[in-house]
Amino acid sequence: MDAYQNQMKLLIHNLLLMILEPLDVTQEEMNWAIPAHDSQSVLQLNSYPSCPNPSRAVGLASHTDSLLLTILNQCGIDGLEIFVEGLGWRRVPSVEGAFVVNVGDLLHIFSNAKFPAVTHRAMVNQSEHRISVAYFHGPPAESRVAPSSKFQKPCFKSLLVKEYLSLKYKHFFEALSLIRA
Repeated sequence: MDAYQNQMKLLIHNLLLMILEPLDVTQEEMNWAIPAHDSQSVLQLNSYPSCPNPSRAVGLASHTDSLLLTILNQCGIDGLEIFVEGLGWRRVPSVEGAFVVNVGDLLHIFSNAKFPAVTHRAMVNQSEHRISVAYFHGPPAESRVAPSSKFQKPCFKSLLVKEYLSLKYKHFFEALSLIRA
């Protein structure tokens, strides 16, 4: 498990370097998003047993991830769906050896909504027990989250990461709208 988490940390580091480069962020902001120590990283194993009537069940209700990025291994079985504005729910096919990367709320805030958080859900199926492995990454809870200083007109207020997480816990989908500038 440690080896997997170490590989995920390295992947997150490289992905964030690529994502943040076009935003032209400061070195201080880069260090916030990719701290050497004290970041919040969580590895979560999800189990979705087969269901005799999958049209009447959901594996995990629709949501956005709270932190910066999530790397998801679907383990070869479909079940992830994303919501596409104007089109509705769309299946994300499981590709052997590939990961799905979800933008979370904190990257949504930091990028001033240039990288929108992805609304998604997990569905069950009739024939197969589905397992997925999610790796969540975010900055330290005591740090501040705000749009990058490069944005002339920030869309969101600055607040502590832990304050945002508390808002998300209490208000779920309304959390981002509550911190609009």
